[in-house]
Amino acid sequence: MLSLYLYENQFDELLASNQNIKNWQIICPSPQRADLYRDILIRRGLASTCETITIAKFLSDHLELSESQTKLSKSELMVDLWTFWKSAVNDDYEKFHFSFELFTEVRSYDLSQNLIEELGQLETLEKECIAGLMRFHTYVENFNIVDEQKSYQLVSEQFRAEENIGYIFIGFDHLNANQIDMLKGMGNKAEVYVPISKEVFNQCDGKVFWPNWIETQQLKEEIEFENIDCEYISIPSGRSAEYFSELIRQDKQLISFSNSLDLSQVNSLLIPEKRFKTDFALFFSSVDQITSKIQEQLNLNGGVLSCDDIQKFLTKLSLLNFNEDNFIKLKTILSFKNEIKAYSEKATINEELRSSDLKLIKEVLGLNLPRTSVVNLTKDDTGTIGIRDNLLSLEDCENKYLYISKDDLGALTTAQRFSNDVLVIFSAFGPLQSKALDIASLRSLIRQFIQSGGKLILEEGLLHGNSIAESLFDGVNLNDYNLEVSKRLSFEKRAQQKASVGEKLSPSFIQTYIDCPKKWHLKYAQGVDLDVSSSAFIDRRYIGTINHSVIEAYVEKHESFSESILRELIKNTLNRFIVENSLLPERIDIESLRLAIESYCSSIIIKLLEIKKDKDVELIFERDISKVNEEYKGFIDLLIKKGNDYYVYDFKTSGGSIPNKTDIVDYRKIQLIAYYRAWSREHSLKGGGYLCLENLKDSFFIGDEVFFGEFHSKSKQIEEVDLDEFQDHMKEIIKEMGSVETWPARPMSNQTCTFCVANPVCAKGEMQ
Repeated sequence: MLSLYLYENQFDELLASNQNIKNWQIICPSPQRADLYRDILIRRGLASTCETITIAKFLSDHLELSESQTKLSKSELMVDLWTFWKSAVNDDYEKFHFSFELFTEVRSYDLSQNLIEELGQLETLEKECIAGLMRFHTYVENFNIVDEQKSYQLVSEQFRAEENIGYIFIGFDHLNANQIDMLKGMGNKAEVYVPISKEVFNQCDGKVFWPNWIETQQLKEEIEFENIDCEYISIPSGRSAEYFSELIRQDKQLISFSNSLDLSQVNSLLIPEKRFKTDFALFFSSVDQITSKIQEQLNLNGGVLSCDDIQKFLTKLSLLNFNEDNFIKLKTILSFKNEIKAYSEKATINEELRSSDLKLIKEVLGLNLPRTSVVNLTKDDTGTIGIRDNLLSLEDCENKYLYISKDDLGALTTAQRFSNDVLVIFSAFGPLQSKALDIASLRSLIRQFIQSGGKLILEEGLLHGNSIAESLFDGVNLNDYNLEVSKRLSFEKRAQQKASVGEKLSPSFIQTYIDCPKKWHLKYAQGVDLDVSSSAFIDRRYIGTINHSVIEAYVEKHESFSESILRELIKNTLNRFIVENSLLPERIDIESLRLAIESYCSSIIIKLLEIKKDKDVELIFERDISKVNEEYKGFIDLLIKKGNDYYVYDFKTSGGSIPNKTDIVDYRKIQLIAYYRAWSREHSLKGGGYLCLENLKDSFFIGDEVFFGEFHSKSKQIEEVDLDEFQDHMKEIIKEMGSVETWPARPMSNQTCTFCVANPVCAKGEMQ
């Protein structure tokens, strides 16, 4: 018999009310939830009679295939159907992908062609898409392919119950039509239960909710939430780790409202002596990099290459990464080779690779390459950082804090993959996935957590006009409890290392501190190499250095502009740079970078050669400012001397790296003004600015401008700066740098974090 079991508080009420069943098999949707329920049962002394497994393991144990049937994973089915689509329809991968996703969704409702025929009546779906669905269905049926959805049907027919065993399916956010049909088929042969909170079930008031497709007779009860009071702590956005380090100590546990933690989230929640576990797409970046390199090869060869040629290219690439001990990329390359080999052997039409085929193989790799769980090991841990599934266990809530951020609520917004008219047809065949049901379940868990003594930490602004937050806290009277002001500003947490603040400082040293004390401390005190990069390619951060070298060499040695001379100079400069830095870039990387450097340098070289013709003008590159002002060290990119007057310029590759007017006058960006201050000590300084190599029209100027007048505009110009006021400001900054003992992640702006190379190692608020 299949029963939807309605429990009051916890699902194990089901076990207590069915004493006649001696053993239980508990089936969960994922390994993570299986681990969670297994742990709950162990702590409650019920593990001896309960086996907890995943639904994938359950299907594997009960599925029997005939000789004519072939079991295919999603990635294998995708390759088969793409080959079929490409030969019968076209090579438009985006249209194929939409049709494939729709087909897999259709099969979760109905394995016959009836649903496809219903969809064929809709004017909103292209005829090409419907024809594709019919072809996919015919292909799967004719070749007796067993996918995940077909497995549910077969297990329903083949299931054999074991004596005195009850089956519990739990932890499923959604059960589709095929899964429910399987449960009903099993229920004819055994005791099968699907536990759900009675409070949540009473809110399932429509046919779209999956519980209503299991339990059709029981009437819903009116729900009136009892008002409960709850104090919560509000913390600023972007400074979570700083506060958690003070709040979550010793046996206290933090629970993140995220459904799963990725590394960036863990980084912002990092707490000393707390363990965490997270899924991490280990191969994600390397798949992108290899795909990009193959695409470049395709571009160089008219958009098509034989799979044999791609294999040879990947073999060469694998040797380079093997020599570097880059085993993640090496594993990705070998997986690419295997997928391309299997793909080319599938059909003659697959022996050549195009961009559309590459998109498919990239997606297949994303499905097939392993994900890894990362656990940080601490010398003496005092607990874990949990995810919202941990709310299912209500033990020791007095020592738990639930943290909810605005990003967490974003995952609960409704995002429909298909149009409403498609969903209406789906709803006649089975339940729809519903965010409303997810919110109802989470609301129930949050209320239980609060009533059991759990504490809330909410990101500032979470409750302001957010309908999802209002729904989650329906019936909860929230009272903001602010931390003491001293704790909100700075927790007393000190690191042993301190950066040495010398008498002679470079503007970049001071600028790093202004940008973010955390980044400054990591780089100059803890010695973290923030600029580490692979020797397999020329990192884009190097491009400024190469640009400067090319501009200086050309302008000093030549009087007129020649593209051929410039290209030869760039070639020689790049080759020298590669040798000096022991790099092993691909030919395509070198060519791409050569073209970029030529684009950046051409305009400024032409302009400087024009300025150079004035006999009263002298161009001075890379001038050491420490020679004229002992307070600073560093090099000015370009000085232009006209008579006795000087003009100071700094090269910037793109407009995005040029400060705006406010940043300059408020001394948030100090590099150019520091050069002004240094050079004006002994010289007549008239002006200067930032020269944008990508587009000289985006340049920014200070003071007089006599050389780049055609690029000068009032919106990108400051008439003068108060250098004495600037010097006083710098003295205060330097004094602070020498005395400060805490280094919070206090970025000057959000953009500071977005482009910061310290992102991978920054704990977003940790003091050390």
